Amino acid sequence: MLHIALKSKTIFLSLLLLLQAALFARAQQIPEAPNPPRLVNDFAGVLSADEVQALEQKLISYEDSTSNQVAIVLIKSLDGADVADYAVKLALKWGIGSKKDNGVLLLAAIDDRKVRVEVGYGLEGRITDMAAKQIRESLKPYFRENQYYQGLAVATDEIAKAAAGEYQGQYQYTKNKKKKGDSPWGFLSIILVLLLIFLFSRGGRGGGGGFLTGMLLGQLLGGGGRRGGGSWGDFSSGGGSFGGFGGGGFGGGGSSGDW
Repeated sequence: MLHIALKSKTIFLSLLLLLQAALFARAQQIPEAPNPPRLVNDFAGVLSADEVQALEQKLISYEDSTSNQVAIVLIKSLDGADVADYAVKLALKWGIGSKKDNGVLLLAAIDDRKVRVEVGYGLEGRITDMAAKQIRESLKPYFRENQYYQGLAVATDEIAKAAAGEYQGQYQYTKNKKKKGDSPWGFLSIILVLLLIFLFSRGGRGGGGGFLTGMLLGQLLGGGGRRGGGSWGDFSSGGGSFGGFGGGGFGGGGSSGDW
């Protein structure tokens, strides 16, 4: 009888371990990378085809302009897995980013109402954990109203701002500041040019001096006006097809939470 009892206990423990292993494997099941590759992956089915396409082109244009790669993954449930652990495993499995480790994963589990902003090693200096929290907070009001596209659009705007270094302090954006070379030498240069034009044009006929003045002023005042972007709108149009993931590294930087 003792032998039978021990055997039954062994069988029970073995079945229990198999069940736990099966549950663990189910909880940790990571979807395969899409083929053909794409940046917006709605496994939860909450976005329309037009919304997916709009976000895809937006992220492709952003990657083309900056080389930073942002991927959106929406799933139904984590099946009990920790959202941060799941995000790291998915980002590494898919290879989000490039060899510069400049990838960002925006993961949302719709049924669990959990979201994670996972940041690659190469962007952790700019998209800090604090900035990642702000990005996550920005989409919560929309997700609470089931406005998933709007929330993702806002969050990707915030990712671009953070990656461009436009966060300062706690959730504050930097304001436009004068560059070191703008003053006072820019103003003195204009005075010098006007003085030279006046000296060379004295006694001359016609309006040549005025034309030259206008041309030079236009070059000085307007020529340096386009000095690069910083706003997401610079990348919101155009874009071709997504070329695929490049194998970036992730170590758990980012922010997780509910909505």
